[in-house]
Amino acid sequence: MKAVVIAVVVAGCAALSSAQSITPAKPSASVPPPPPSSQSQPAHPHRALAKLDGFDLAPSKATANQIGGASRGVGSQKLVLYAPHKARIYTLRPAFSWKGEANAQYKLHIQDLTGGFSWDREVTGTSLAYPSDAPPLEPGATYLWKVEPLSPLLGPPPPAVMIVVIGGPERAQMDADISQIPGTGLDADQGKARYFFDHRLWYDAVMVSSDLIARHPDRSDLYEMRAMLYYQLPETEPLADADLAHSK
Repeated sequence: MKAVVIAVVVAGCAALSSAQSITPAKPSASVPPPPPSSQSQPAHPHRALAKLDGFDLAPSKATANQIGGASRGVGSQKLVLYAPHKARIYTLRPAFSWKGEANAQYKLHIQDLTGGFSWDREVTGTSLAYPSDAPPLEPGATYLWKVEPLSPLLGPPPPAVMIVVIGGPERAQMDADISQIPGTGLDADQGKARYFFDHRLWYDAVMVSSDLIARHPDRSDLYEMRAMLYYQLPETEPLADADLAHSK
């Protein structure tokens, strides 16, 4: 059974990193072959195989001073943000999600590092897509976002995390690259998901993958693809397990 799980995750990696003519900003790390079966191996050896560099720009031991207040202790809060400590994004309207109570009320707050922009909205549940009636994020700007429970019974909020919006010539090149992704429909969207994965753009890859699953809920390969992405962060490993279970 363990070998089957390893094979599924490696297949997910292949789904995200397979043939694209576009050169990624960072070379994709290759996935080593699975280790031989042993009783002494950890319960989830596939997680070690799935880890790739570049999704989180902040070191795991980063302090608030190192990343502008965006650090947090993994597992130390009941409320957990499903996001890297610090990540680059391409979209100007990201989607946010967190671990919390499905029927509880929260306030999501976004501000830039200069103090010139601030936006918040109350939401019931554990996710929010940045809406069309809010001003789009600015290319080249850096933001902090956080989630606060409206009830003190839900415990304290975790510290904010940081997003860096790609701008300038790099953004122009990405615009051109994305416009040249071949295929139509599902093929083109999968190509876009691979492109964002190869460029280590966490939010963008999650958004495209989740949209694909919403439109094609019976495609097990899409769940495997998103599971590979979720395995990149300790906070989202349970989501990866859920996707792999759903794909079987």
